[in-house]
Amino acid sequence: MLQDSAWTTATPLESSNATGGSSAEGCKDMIRMDLFVHFSLIPAVLITLLLSYLQRRAKHRHIDDNLPLDQRFGIIEPANFGSSSRNRWSYGAACGAAATTVFLLFIKGYSSYFPFTTPVWANVFVYLLSALEAGVDYYPFFACLSTRHKIIGSVLGFCYALSWFCVQVVYIFDCQINENTHFSKLIPLPSLICCLFLMGHFIQIFAKHLKGYCRAEFIDEEEPFLPRHQYNYVKNLLKARTDEATVAKSCFAKRIYQWDPNFRFPLRMIVTSLLCLICLYNFILVDFYISPKAVMRLDHIILEAVNKTLADKTKRSLLILKESWFYSTFPAIAVSVTYIFHVMACYRTQIKSLFRGEKKYMPLKRPPAVLAASIRYTGYQIAFLLWGYLVLRILCFLVSVIIAFVFVVPIQDGNGMQLLEGIGYALLGAVLMATVIIVQVLASQFFFLQDKLYPTDQTKPLAINNRRAFQNFSYFFLFYSAMLGFGNCVLRLIINVFLGSWLFARIDRPLFPRGYESIDMGYCTWVGMLRVDFYHTHPVAVAFCHLLIQESEMNKTQAQTAESPPPDVLEACQGKKFRTKWWLMYTLQNNPRLIMDRKQRGSAVGTFPMGTEDLESLMISTVRSRKLQIKETGVPDPVQSKGSEDRST
Repeated sequence: MLQDSAWTTATPLESSNATGGSSAEGCKDMIRMDLFVHFSLIPAVLITLLLSYLQRRAKHRHIDDNLPLDQRFGIIEPANFGSSSRNRWSYGAACGAAATTVFLLFIKGYSSYFPFTTPVWANVFVYLLSALEAGVDYYPFFACLSTRHKIIGSVLGFCYALSWFCVQVVYIFDCQINENTHFSKLIPLPSLICCLFLMGHFIQIFAKHLKGYCRAEFIDEEEPFLPRHQYNYVKNLLKARTDEATVAKSCFAKRIYQWDPNFRFPLRMIVTSLLCLICLYNFILVDFYISPKAVMRLDHIILEAVNKTLADKTKRSLLILKESWFYSTFPAIAVSVTYIFHVMACYRTQIKSLFRGEKKYMPLKRPPAVLAASIRYTGYQIAFLLWGYLVLRILCFLVSVIIAFVFVVPIQDGNGMQLLEGIGYALLGAVLMATVIIVQVLASQFFFLQDKLYPTDQTKPLAINNRRAFQNFSYFFLFYSAMLGFGNCVLRLIINVFLGSWLFARIDRPLFPRGYESIDMGYCTWVGMLRVDFYHTHPVAVAFCHLLIQESEMNKTQAQTAESPPPDVLEACQGKKFRTKWWLMYTLQNNPRLIMDRKQRGSAVGTFPMGTEDLESLMISTVRSRKLQIKETGVPDPVQSKGSEDRST
């Protein structure tokens, strides 16, 4: 039967104990995830302190005068979520490795890792402590990616990612006696894939910089102030515009998405999309785990409370409800995944319209509130997406139930003709209402509006003609418009409920009418994020600041050049002076007779005797004084050793 095929794949599963208890009878987990999460704080803090020690501070502080820190222990920047366009997928993988923990924070699973119990009013502090611990545990991933000491950072990041990968693999394949634990073991799979990606990236970083270190090559991976895509964007603005209508576009570019080489999504959007996909995956797994248990429990309660005479009808109704709830999963999943990519496309469209100066209506708030909204965006997007998936599933469930009980069940009971009659009456009323509206529009177009002022006008002016007939026409349709308005009011309510539920996960558009957008916290978060990115990543503003920085550096270089000679000239002069002295000493040592011909300080020229005996005695005294100096100091004469080396060569 369809019931068996639909629900046997999602049998109720018993999850393993979060604190590391026995997951099945006679089977205990080898890995206690609560202890591993707590003890991971030790290497995480040590890695963070080591990388902070290697990071030098830009300014000298008073603490450097008291402690020999040498301006170390600088603040590590984990990632530039606003304007970074390099290593976006690596940072996304780092966030993906933490996605399972983020999801556990939503479903109260991570807070169970703490062994103490708290009152209800203190739960908010437990969540705050859980979020803080999760942030510290996964901070080394970002610190190792962003540090300038790439070799050390890659080694530490690889070891830390390998430890998390091994522990989660052991946790997945542990305790295979209980088959019901397979479902819960699927949750860490996205984190494992992200850990594998991170390990591969750290290996690539280590090999690249080690090769550059061996070749004495400097590898600069610092992100430029003006990225290449923003430079190309500004350069295209200065070119002559081409007619976009004449450019041939593919069907995919026209209807779905058109690639723009001069635009790159910032790191925040990449991270948000990956976290949304992974959290949605985990939420669907939990849904498939909880729903069969809840449905079977509800089925058992209802069948016990209903009389035996109504058991058959009740079973059929319950079967319809169960099948409707199961099959409502697939459209909800498809729409939720589509929303993730559609939000990315909407971000590009809206941020580019802001770059062009097309500022549409936005809730105006103070800069602190806007910046705080930008900070909240990623968390809000994940939460709205998960709740939107649940609301979408309920909506699809209600639609399928209505279709089943209104159309399918009457046909199965042999009441198909009555159903057709009802559909005919409903269609007749809808056609009549549409006909009246069309008649009003046609009468206004051809009878109650004056003619065009000019033949080239596309529409008639809004000037009433045949006023007496118009007033009579309005009077007789007054009463029918009241009944027509009642039906449209119900239709408006249904459409608002449907669209509100359908677009609940979309925070890029407000659910409230114009003028009340500030009440929608999700939409205000989206607008705040857009405004922050607009002010900090505008290509024209960034290019202008880049030109100012270049001009300032050029002026400083010119001022330094005018004040003092270049340092290479001084070095050349000093090197020439030392080289001349060395050659003089080398010549005098090999030709001692020239010593007598040199001009001495404090004596007249030619005062030395020219005899051979006097010259030999001078040479002997010079050699003795050098040997005595070597015995006293224990250091050989550098000039003599240098001369001996040159003679040997």
